[in-house]
Amino acid sequence: MKNTRLWLGLAGLLFCVVIIYIADFSAVGLGQHFYVEQARVISVPDTNRWEDAYIPGVYVGTQRVLVEVRSGAFAGERVELVYFAYRFNPLYLRAGMNVLVSIMPDIEALTPYVMNIYGPARGGVLWLAIGLLLVSMGVMGRKKGLYAAAALGFTLVTVLYFLVAFIIRGYSPVVLALVTAVITTAFTLFMVSGISRQSLAAIAGTWVGLAFAGVLTVLFGRLGHVSGLHLENARHLLYHAPRDAFMRIPDLFFAGVIVAASGVAVDAAMSISSAVFELRAQSPRLTARNLYQSGMRIGGDILGANSNTLILAFVGASLPTVILIVLFGFPYLRVMNLDLVAIEVVQSVAATMGMILTIPATAFFSSYLSTRSKIITA
Repeated sequence: MKNTRLWLGLAGLLFCVVIIYIADFSAVGLGQHFYVEQARVISVPDTNRWEDAYIPGVYVGTQRVLVEVRSGAFAGERVELVYFAYRFNPLYLRAGMNVLVSIMPDIEALTPYVMNIYGPARGGVLWLAIGLLLVSMGVMGRKKGLYAAAALGFTLVTVLYFLVAFIIRGYSPVVLALVTAVITTAFTLFMVSGISRQSLAAIAGTWVGLAFAGVLTVLFGRLGHVSGLHLENARHLLYHAPRDAFMRIPDLFFAGVIVAASGVAVDAAMSISSAVFELRAQSPRLTARNLYQSGMRIGGDILGANSNTLILAFVGASLPTVILIVLFGFPYLRVMNLDLVAIEVVQSVAATMGMILTIPATAFFSSYLSTRSKIITA
């Protein structure tokens, strides 16, 4: 079948349009106590800053600045503000810098509104980084790079407008995470490798691994008394979420592990499937048994190469917390019962075990399908 990726892309685009139309965040929105607009620093008439006593190179203090609002109802208006730089937000303002200003009603009714420096305007830099990524994917991967970029966009839209939108409405996070993982992995692999037996083998292996990871997450989570209530910001969700949302916050932990594990499983499955089908193409005399053994050996190398990925990701993301644990000299009994440690251990083990099961499953499906007559082509 020709132009399969084109039709698949159109189907994915239609799916995205439908879920964006269905998702209605305004129905459960918390509302905003203030809003943020773009502004530019025109001048800095006065600066009174000094180096922080505990952090070298960080300067705190005040700056009096003249800013011009560039968006919203106050666009074009110039306002003089005083910015207070403190230890954990030591922004240094300069003329010509793009910033954000927060605007909120004055509760004391002395002025119509209160305006403050909210922070730096990072949107341009972030879009530049995203654009660089997309260009690099197109240059290095050519067509497949563009297909991968399209799959990435599909995944982001699905997570936001399907997974998040329906979790907010009170549906099961675990079921939604499984459905999201199934849809996004299938779309990604079909887009990158086409609708082929190679893709089918990778998808089947990924789904087997994800199912196993999901079971282990729920099992160890229940046994270890770990749930979404122990996650960062869970308390904010519990107290600030609309009362009519009925979010199942305890299940958010399990859903998060399933979504995170899908990326690791897809990586392993695609690598093994591609290698097995390439071996079959180069050596048609290889049997399914030979190909399965080769796939398992390749999978062992993948597992060995990725064995440190999850633990390094944990340490990197939680480095300040790890340092605090060492500085305070927490004993073994306390360390092993910290919520943070329990969460990371359960999700790391579940994700890794999902990848481990993905390897033999993908090797089996790849060796079986690659030795059958090819009736589905990219």
